[in-house]
Amino acid sequence: MTLNSVRRWCRIAIVVCLAGISACGDAGDSASPAAVPRRGDLLSDTFSATVGVSGINLAIAALAALGVDTSAFSGKYGVTLRRITYRTVTPDGRLIEASGVVAWPLKLAGAASPMLSFQHATLFRNADAPSNNASTDSTLLAVAGTGYIILMPDYIGYGASASEVHPYVHAQGLAAPIVDMVRATRQLLARHNIVANGQLFLTGYSEGGYATLAAQKEMEQNLPLEFPLTASLAAAGPYDMSATTQFMVGLATNAHPEIAGFVFKAYDRWYQWNRLSGIFQSPYDTVVATYYDGTHSSSAISAALTTASADLFTTSFRTGFLGTGETTVKAAFAANDIYRWAPRSPTRLFHGVDDSIAPYFNATTARDAMNSAGATDLALIDCTTPVAIPRDHEECVPDYLGQFASWFGSLATDL
Repeated sequence: MTLNSVRRWCRIAIVVCLAGISACGDAGDSASPAAVPRRGDLLSDTFSATVGVSGINLAIAALAALGVDTSAFSGKYGVTLRRITYRTVTPDGRLIEASGVVAWPLKLAGAASPMLSFQHATLFRNADAPSNNASTDSTLLAVAGTGYIILMPDYIGYGASASEVHPYVHAQGLAAPIVDMVRATRQLLARHNIVANGQLFLTGYSEGGYATLAAQKEMEQNLPLEFPLTASLAAAGPYDMSATTQFMVGLATNAHPEIAGFVFKAYDRWYQWNRLSGIFQSPYDTVVATYYDGTHSSSAISAALTTASADLFTTSFRTGFLGTGETTVKAAFAANDIYRWAPRSPTRLFHGVDDSIAPYFNATTARDAMNSAGATDLALIDCTTPVAIPRDHEECVPDYLGQFASWFGSLATDL
């Protein structure tokens, strides 16, 4: 989980026409849906932009200016970006249309590239979905310009599926659109004669870190032949949802009530509790019920809530949740704890020791449980932001970007 301001680390404020970017609003190509609708079907494929090498190097320079170690980003290639829509499945089993953005490096015809799925951090506004901002996302441009085929799913609740409530930090609700976007991307690449070399990397920060580990778990445990993973780096995610929500509700003062509201809004919807008024005091129950509609910013939602947990939550709910009650709610969070398994692929967890949003215990709990289960290539990388700077959630983003680029770069071929 994180704030919208994290995206400041991952986007550059450049005017696209000054960065070697050409964009157009063509209707694009539409894939003919399969006779029998299936998960992962590519539904549409629309040109978004082409970014020249000069634009890629501007993106890398912007990351460097924010403190990112950019030595693993090469800026060798221009990039083409396309917005796609595809079929995925909701937590309640409905096939819906989802969306995302795919970018690939402009290499010589027939040259192969590794594939990297990048899972974005918490978003509150639909306007901030990756497919709406691809041409100004410095991380996407830097990764694709280095030689990777990169895909960024919008997730359920954004882009083409904006009418749905986003299944925030919900394992199945996040894994499904990632798995299905990889499937759709393979169809997209075949259509455009772009060659993937068989390597597949996963990474993401905050909610994206949780989504990364959820997708990795799904791929390795249920779809290993379809998705042979090369490596995964999950960063700053709440892998232990049980302990994280206990921590959140137990805070006397919560500096980020918009996060708490989002968690309970999503779980109330997808577990059909229909009891926001029993969890949140008035008027905050109404805020939680209405403000997570994709039009309100994190700051607007935070301002409409309160930082005092005793005032935010009803006394009966808070007492029960922190005590022996609220067993149904606790069971839902426990079902979304995603650390009790042994990763088969090389896996790294990255976390800041001072993280106040997704506490550091998420990383140590996951590491210890995974090692006990038999993980053979797993390590926890601590954020190395200078000691003078708190190693909190947002402050560790630049270090994370350099870490995943460096590690993946040591494993990737055909860059």
